[in-house]
Amino acid sequence: MNVTIEHIFCPYCEEVINLYFRIMNTILFSCNEAELRTSMERLKKETRLDEYFIFGYGAHHLWLCQRKPSDKNKVFEHRIMIARF
Repeated sequence: MNVTIEHIFCPYCEEVINLYFRIMNTILFSCNEAELRTSMERLKKETRLDEYFIFGYGAHHLWLCQRKPSDKNKVFEHRIMIARF
């Protein structure tokens, strides 16, 4: 995986910091797209990933944005990272 950090994330609590690094490790330890998708779904089930972040997939990448702490229905303007596979 080729990960590019595109924008700084907002470390507003300990849980979001820990989750950010778990996401990073999940991406870096994945060998291919299928493994990445499976690992992200597992992380989503095991943690409160959806409360702090939103992610999706393009044809050859995964993107990640952070939700705003003041309103979890809104996300910050810029995505924080992209992982190309």
